[in-house]
Amino acid sequence: TNQLAMAAASASLDDDAFRARSLELNRASRQLVVDTLDELGLEHLPSNTNFIMHRIQGDVREYIGRFRERGIAVGRPFPPMLDYNRLSLGSVEEMGRWAETIRDFRARGWV
Repeated sequence: TNQLAMAAASASLDDDAFRARSLELNRASRQLVVDTLDELGLEHLPSNTNFIMHRIQGDVREYIGRFRERGIAVGRPFPPMLDYNRLSLGSVEEMGRWAETIRDFRARGWV
C-alpha cells in the first residue's frame, strides 16, 4: 500500500455520507441475492459480509464454469464445503445479472 492509497482510504472513512451509501448498496446487493436464493429454494448461510455461501446442486466446478461462460465470476471451490459456492457481492446491477442467470439455470435444471 502506498501513501496515496492510505490517504484516500483514510479520507473515505471520514466521509460519513460515503460510508452510509456504501453500506446501503452492500445491503441492497446482499438482499437481492438472499431473495433470489430463497425464491429458488437454495439454502444459504447467514451473512453480514461482502459474500454469501450458498448450497448448489451438482459439481461446484461445473457451476462456476457455466457462470464463467456467461461472463460472470461466482467464486472458486471452497474446501471442505464443495457443495457450496462462495458468492462475492458486487453492485446491485451485477447481482441482478447473476439473479437472472441463476433463474435461467434453474429453468434448465442446472441448479
